[in-house]
Amino acid sequence: MAIFSRLTVKAGMLIGGLCLSLAVQAEVGLGITKSSQLINSEQIETPYYTLPTSAMRKVNGLIAAEYNLFLAGQLTRSTWQMIPGLSAQIAYDKALEELTGANANVLYQCHGRLCGSSNQWANQVFGESRLYGLDNKQSYAALKQDTPKGPIYYALYSTQRGNKKVYLHLEMLQQ
Repeated sequence: MAIFSRLTVKAGMLIGGLCLSLAVQAEVGLGITKSSQLINSEQIETPYYTLPTSAMRKVNGLIAAEYNLFLAGQLTRSTWQMIPGLSAQIAYDKALEELTGANANVLYQCHGRLCGSSNQWANQVFGESRLYGLDNKQSYAALKQDTPKGPIYYALYSTQRGNKKVYLHLEMLQQ
C-alpha cells in the first residue's frame, strides 16, 4: 500500500509539473512566433536571475550592463528562428506590441549599437551563442507585468546574424 501511495504522489507531482509547464508555455506564446521554428525552450527555478536594464558598457575593464534587477523565481526561456524574410526589427516590434498589449510595461529598451555588444548579450546575458549577430541589427527590452499572482518580468531580444538568419529570444520570470 505504501508503494502505491508513493507512486500516486509522484505521478501527481509529475502531472502537476507538466500542467504548470504547459500553462507557462501558453503564456509565453507570441503570435509572431507561430510560423517560426522553436530552437530552444527550457523552464527552471532560479534563485538568482539578472535582468539588464541598461546597455552593455565597459565598466572597470569588464563589459556588462551598468544597471540590473536581481530577481528569483520560475524562469521560462525560448528562442525562435524566424521565418525567412522577416526582419529582426519587425519580429521585435510585433513581440513587444503583444507584450505591452498584455499590460507589460517597458522598463528599458534599446536598438542597434546603442545596446552595446551583441556578443555580450548572446553569451553573457542569455547563454545562447546563436543569438550573436550584427550589433546594428539587435533590439532588447526589459518589461514588467503586474498580475494577481505577482509580477512577471520579461527580457525580449532580437538579432540578425551575418548569414541573414533572424532570431527572437524571450525570457519570462514569474516571481
